Amino acid sequence: MPGRPVPKTIVYTRTSPSTHSHTLSRSPLNMESKDEESAAEYNRGGYLPVSVGQSFSKDRYQVVRKLGWGHFSTVWLVRDSHTERHSALKVVKSAPRYTETALDEIKLLGQIAAKSPAHRGHNYIVELLNSFNHTTRSGDLHVCMVFEPLGENLLALIERHRKKGIPMDTVKLITKQILVGLDFLHSECDLVHTDIKPENILIAIPQVESHIRTQLSISPVPSCRQVGVPYERAKAGGVRVPRHDRALDQVQIFDSQPIPSPSYTRLSNPGTSERVSLMMSSMKIKDDKLSSSVETSGLASTGTSYGAGTISTAPTSVISVMSKASSENPTILEAKSTDSFMTRMPVKPMTGPSLLSQTAPRPLRQQVIDLTEKSPVTSGSASDDSTACDERRSSDEHEPSSLSQSGAFLSPPHLPTLPPIDAAPPLRVKIADLGNASPSKKHFTDEIQTRQYRAPEAILWRSDWDAKVDVWSVACLVFELLTSEFLFDPQHRTGVFNKNDDHMAMIIELLGDDYPFDLEFKMGGKISHELFTSKGELRYIHDLKKWPLRRVMIEKYLYQPAEAQALCDFLLPMLAIHPRDRASASEMIVHEWLDPPSSTA
Repeated sequence: MPGRPVPKTIVYTRTSPSTHSHTLSRSPLNMESKDEESAAEYNRGGYLPVSVGQSFSKDRYQVVRKLGWGHFSTVWLVRDSHTERHSALKVVKSAPRYTETALDEIKLLGQIAAKSPAHRGHNYIVELLNSFNHTTRSGDLHVCMVFEPLGENLLALIERHRKKGIPMDTVKLITKQILVGLDFLHSECDLVHTDIKPENILIAIPQVESHIRTQLSISPVPSCRQVGVPYERAKAGGVRVPRHDRALDQVQIFDSQPIPSPSYTRLSNPGTSERVSLMMSSMKIKDDKLSSSVETSGLASTGTSYGAGTISTAPTSVISVMSKASSENPTILEAKSTDSFMTRMPVKPMTGPSLLSQTAPRPLRQQVIDLTEKSPVTSGSASDDSTACDERRSSDEHEPSSLSQSGAFLSPPHLPTLPPIDAAPPLRVKIADLGNASPSKKHFTDEIQTRQYRAPEAILWRSDWDAKVDVWSVACLVFELLTSEFLFDPQHRTGVFNKNDDHMAMIIELLGDDYPFDLEFKMGGKISHELFTSKGELRYIHDLKKWPLRRVMIEKYLYQPAEAQALCDFLLPMLAIHPRDRASASEMIVHEWLDPPSSTA
């Protein structure tokens, strides 16, 4: 409330689990969605009108159907006449800021492709196949990017299994592949992804061309509607007035038809767990230098999707793009979901049950999940919580993504060839959306990472962040895959505290006993004094209630103590509050928690 004084002490409690759902508040993926891009975005500087049957790049690429759309581009399934295969074509808006960002991404992806081709991490990074410029008759230039088609992203997988969580063996397989891919980016390319999250990890489709052709043979004919393009409106002296220099009066808007990923077999299938184990065994790192460095650290023993119509939020998303993001500050993304494992709301001083009594365990986790159950058809600054990008995971803002169908199924040459089991191989993933990637030392911005996966140094706007921010995000992602809940989902209370305050409080509650938050680190960020007093105490949230991760897993998710401890041994090194104490991707690759299950005699 405007003018309301900010209290010096705020007492809060987490909402009891009985008062809200345990699942993420994300909208179901809807492949039949008619919620397409706005016709107003086809004014100058916006989307390129594209039609089915249209050709690009001297008739090389012919448009087959629309895969999705986002704030920065539309994405189309095209047939390449040179290779006689299908690809995903991303057509970027023509405004200079979009053009510049797309050109930066193309350059970055080219550099990645040329780095250390023998490194197995190459297999877990999305591949740019081609790029070109398309100029319209009116002189507008649209950058076009051609990608390998991939399947759904991990957000779609979470959605499909949100009631049970993804089986642990599958999570381990996915996690190891992500870490191998990040090790390649960090060690070989000196790049920090800066936006690791479920939307940006995509599932590769085996025999992708055959799968696409099958889907095309059973899919309905692409449909569209003619929509009038409203006058573009621009600010003039503080008053919004219409502009009459629009490029066209009407546009055809096609319905998105993302290509679904193939179904995966039930993990309870006797052969599937063996197959996952074999795949995990095949991924063991054999590099002596890496192994020796990890042994020295001691960590080894301490153990827009084209396929599912999901969203992506980075401004130059390789696989998917966001439609309702803020064009002024697209890099930092927030979310409105309130279904993290802990949620803080300000209340009167507590006189009733303890925190743990209020958060009594509830049956969420189950050991076995049916991976064949039918899939649903389918950013603000670090201190500003009111940007349009806050809508990323709001239930009324979920949108189809674009490019995530992208991926020929590439197996590293040294991996064994495994026999098919019900025609469904274990998951293989690729890291996508590298548009926000940054050199580890020369940063383009200190405003990085999506809120729920944001590391402490990024929350504080410290300028000395490095590749360890990606590792923090991986830990948050692993927790989410296992539980279908965010590890951190901070909220704000107008006039009381903001999301940064809440985020820091949650981190201290969860991790403060394991990794003390030292004063030098707290006060070294651009907005540190907004969050902490000179003594290093939180400025607006007091009376913290510690709830360590091990207890969370046992008391809320009903893990057995040994199982919870093993998981904590893996996650906590990645959640060290100070980056100097946090493990690297290369160290975590060989952690014992990722080892395949031991075969029983």
